Amino acid sequence: MSFQSARAIDQITEDAAEGAQPVGKLSHLNEQGRVVVTLFRSTESMRGKGDLGKIFSQMMLVFERHARRPLVSHGMSCDCLGADEAVLAQFVRLAARGKREDATLMSMLMLRADIAPLAVSMAEQLGLLIDATLRTDPRAMMGTVKVH
Repeated sequence: MSFQSARAIDQITEDAAEGAQPVGKLSHLNEQGRVVVTLFRSTESMRGKGDLGKIFSQMMLVFERHARRPLVSHGMSCDCLGADEAVLAQFVRLAARGKREDATLMSMLMLRADIAPLAVSMAEQLGLLIDATLRTDPRAMMGTVKVH
């Protein structure tokens, strides 16, 4: 299932199901990671029209067009952390921390290699914006996405 065409986990292909495998709990992620996963699980309309929603949607458009396979998410109320969700959160974290080489390697798990640098730049922008918003006004984030 891609971020736009949500289907029940039991209705996805075997390859895509690998991305849904639980690898942890959402509650164990840091705040930035929880925001990334919540954005990933949310619909386009829930992301809002602010900078955060726009950047995330643009990044996910790159993933939709160039991913090795569709990425899979769990439901909004689920505390499980799926494999794709964990990789996406880690990818954004690395990019925002300036670890471009590591982020590029991680993005190549999900994307074609020639697209990886573009995705890293978008992830860096997204992660830095999430961090800045959480530092300045964490309550503002609640209007953008529901943070668990």
